[in-house]
Amino acid sequence: MFKREEEQLNEFKKEYDNIPLSLDKLDQAIMTGFNKAKLEERRSKRKKNSIYSFIAAALLFIGLFSSIRISPVFASYISEIPGMEKIVELIRYDKGRLAAVENKYYQELGVTSEVKDGLKVTLDGTIADEMGIVLYYTLHSEEKQKSMMIDKVKLRAKDGTALDEASISYGAPHESEKGQHSYSGEIEYFFEVPLTTKEYMIDIEVSGEKYSLPFTLKDFKKKKEYPINQTMELEGQKINVEKVIVYPLRIAVYLEADHKNEKQVLNFDDLRIVDEKGEVWGKILNGVTGTGTNGKKQEIYLQSNYFHEPKELYLVLNSAQAVNKDELFVVVDPQQQKILKQPEANMIRDVKVVGNDLAFTMKMKEFPYGMFSEAFGMSGEKIEIDYNYMTAEENGVSIHGLSTRKEPIKLKLSFYPSWIKGNEKIRIK
Repeated sequence: MFKREEEQLNEFKKEYDNIPLSLDKLDQAIMTGFNKAKLEERRSKRKKNSIYSFIAAALLFIGLFSSIRISPVFASYISEIPGMEKIVELIRYDKGRLAAVENKYYQELGVTSEVKDGLKVTLDGTIADEMGIVLYYTLHSEEKQKSMMIDKVKLRAKDGTALDEASISYGAPHESEKGQHSYSGEIEYFFEVPLTTKEYMIDIEVSGEKYSLPFTLKDFKKKKEYPINQTMELEGQKINVEKVIVYPLRIAVYLEADHKNEKQVLNFDDLRIVDEKGEVWGKILNGVTGTGTNGKKQEIYLQSNYFHEPKELYLVLNSAQAVNKDELFVVVDPQQQKILKQPEANMIRDVKVVGNDLAFTMKMKEFPYGMFSEAFGMSGEKIEIDYNYMTAEENGVSIHGLSTRKEPIKLKLSFYPSWIKGNEKIRIK
């Protein structure tokens, strides 16, 4: 009865099962798992805090995550909802959202709007909690389309309640060489304060036409909050962990690097939740992975274990990117194509001006992060960065580029291939 669904889930499971689960190989996975892959830009709106995203591009990194557990109940459930297999495809790399579907927390919507002849927009369903709404949609055309995309989205509460948005993400263009009638994707909204209303309208603009779709959310599952107030330490650098809050969509870890640290901690590479059996819930692989500013209070987002009730739960950290605080800026002279200053690890080989872009070549073959968060003139004025990208070239060189002006500039690091190590483990429950 559920043969198709079970076969598809088994294919997903094989991908996970064929990946080594050794945590000791995390660094290697990060560096080599993105061979010949490009980081996909997700359009996002930012408010109040800086947000940073990480887009998964290879399966090696998923070595931290255990396999999908296929059950007859799960297969039965997804077979009952038309088109559910495309939702599973979208969430296949997020254990928390898969668990939400398995535990029937996914809410079917089935709302369709047709404005332009032959083009329909459908809200298939949603997974939501008090701090976020993830909407799954389908764009359908009577004629095959090689490319379709959402141009704009706007979420509104029907009762006029102001929505204090923290981030919005609605993906990249959908493309097919042969053309397709339908494309599916997701729209993510996360908020600064808990939601208090359940009825909404979302305006979705496609090819210049606006489609307005109403939907009503069911009651949310309540958050699970664990006070921590303990300190982790990697090579003498202290990270103070305040609390962990578990929501159905994600886990939020509230932390702050000690202001007395000699190094600036840039990224908590392998921060994760582990239960007493060794099952792991790691970083969000496709979306916003954190908010806040390096050196100040931050929220790091992990995949949710909300629907899993272990006897014991731990917060674990073994590796973080860090540089000396006086090496937080890379200074570049674009006209001379010279790097005037960089961290002592000297991982940037050279810089070239390519059109209006600055392209940095790394010694490391793959480093799947855009390195810079902000740019400043030599007198301190802030310069807008139009985009920041990374690409792995066929010759084994990774190129990190950004668009900016050609006068001498200071680029603030948000990621850099220099690590501090440790073996920290805090019991949560």
